[in-house]
Amino acid sequence: MGAAFKDHFSTRAAEYRYYRPGYPDALYGFLVEKSPRCRLAWDCATGNGQVARGLAPRFSAVVASDASVSQLHEAVWHPRIAYRKASAEAAPFADRSVDLVTVAQALHWFDIDAFSTEVRRVLGPGGLLAVWSHGLL
Repeated sequence: MGAAFKDHFSTRAAEYRYYRPGYPDALYGFLVEKSPRCRLAWDCATGNGQVARGLAPRFSAVVASDASVSQLHEAVWHPRIAYRKASAEAAPFADRSVDLVTVAQALHWFDIDAFSTEVRRVLGPGGLLAVWSHGLL
């Protein structure tokens, strides 16, 4: 996110929630298979939580963070998901505490170097970083 977060979607958060596509169950199954444990997942730049909701039945806890409060207000509640306002470059986790980090269709908004440093800090032994997009960026 560089110097300052530019919230491009706050004024259209409800529409964003409505039109944003979901992801197949097979993707979540693959992530569980590759994850060293299924205790804690961080869905970074969650938007309104599409990926967090897919991870929640499979992990003991999911922290879904986004820099946009408006996006988080559109998120659907789930007992295993904690929504947090946080940038990708300042994760709300202790060192080596996360089993899986996901970023869906958002990496291009990040300060990649700072985000990479945070991922290395928060991932536990054997932890997995999964990044994907809908197509070419």
